[in-house]
Amino acid sequence: MRTQRAKTPVSEHISAHKVHMTFHSPSELVELLGSRIRDRRLAANISQATLADKAGVSRRALIELEAGRGSTLLTLAAVLKALGLQDELIQLVPVPSVSPMAMLTLKTPRKRARSQARDTVSGHFERRTDDDPHAD
Repeated sequence: MRTQRAKTPVSEHISAHKVHMTFHSPSELVELLGSRIRDRRLAANISQATLADKAGVSRRALIELEAGRGSTLLTLAAVLKALGLQDELIQLVPVPSVSPMAMLTLKTPRKRARSQARDTVSGHFERRTDDDPHAD
């Protein structure tokens, strides 16, 4: 008989080197991000008041961010920048790479359409005599 494991909060899945990557909701993911930000702040020995001031956000906004509740992207960006982590924020959504099929399309030269013969002096189209059934 198998016993079912109780659902463990995301914060209990966090260890110093490894994170269990099963999230049951977006709010759990936000909770993990907030926890990581709090851990980074504490590792840098910075108080909430000091970090909030440096980021230009209210202390309440920082508390909400660290708790994974009701924060904005602007607050997240400001706090990460104040912690020196703006590059990590940019890496959350990397620039898409060009697919192999698109690379083939880019490398294949287009074939040019054959131009019609022109009279170089007047710029008018000439009629080809070999195509003209009425030509002498």
